[in-house]
Amino acid sequence: MFHKGDYEVILCIKGPIHLAVEHKHFTLQRDDIIVLPPFTHFQGFDDSTEGVDFYWLHFFSRQQDHPFEDQIAPVINSLKDHNSDRPEIILPMFFRIADERQSLILIHQILSAQESISYIDERDYLTTALLITLFKTWVNQHVPNESAKVNYIKEWIRANISATLTVSEIADNVHLNADYLTRIFKKYTGSTTLQYLNHLKIEVASLLLIRTEMPIKQVASESYFNDSKVFTRKFKHETGLSPTEYRTSYNIIHHNNPHVDPQIPIPKRIEDTIDYIPENGDLPTK
Repeated sequence: MFHKGDYEVILCIKGPIHLAVEHKHFTLQRDDIIVLPPFTHFQGFDDSTEGVDFYWLHFFSRQQDHPFEDQIAPVINSLKDHNSDRPEIILPMFFRIADERQSLILIHQILSAQESISYIDERDYLTTALLITLFKTWVNQHVPNESAKVNYIKEWIRANISATLTVSEIADNVHLNADYLTRIFKKYTGSTTLQYLNHLKIEVASLLLIRTEMPIKQVASESYFNDSKVFTRKFKHETGLSPTEYRTSYNIIHHNNPHVDPQIPIPKRIEDTIDYIPENGDLPTK
């Protein structure tokens, strides 16, 4: 394909998607973004062995744009130095976002926008909002502020929680050295990344124990634990109670809030069946 003046943004939901853009090869996985600039040739360079899911959006820029090549650090420093009266959106050609939900909401709004009001095109504003969201997400991943980095790491862990998540995998995906990641995470949270990961899993388990009738083994699985015995041991270490004791102690408590805290990474297939919100998604104070 060839773009005749329009940009295309592709958000991958399920990969891999193999694209060759002007002789450069890119493989998109979940949460990867590629921005294809105007007057660009691109095509697939390999088959995907399984089905893929993605959204794509074409748009024209009403302002003069300036494609360029540079390293990330100088670009971020340049953005910091610019005055507020010179707003800019700069996007890399290829990058990853921590959590696609906010972007997907905007994309769905663009798709559902109607043309019933002729004097205003809602899609223009929604597309601008989407580009700003992608821009802020990318910049926040590379800001030198350590506190902001830790918040980004916490969000990435929450959005990508799994039974096999490792420190190395977290570090690779947030573009940090594993030792540096561990050091700043401990500094700002008082916990290691794996302790924080375990805390999130226990919060999911606590919710499922109180508001479902799932067997303990299923609770363990839905809370991202591979081994129910490991789950039981870690649950008791953090709460002081076994899963069964916790369920017995708290199942008669009535909670007023009917919503689930979006910060608790409950599996989506069971999220709508839960009507309890834990205290918060942060680490417990000791």
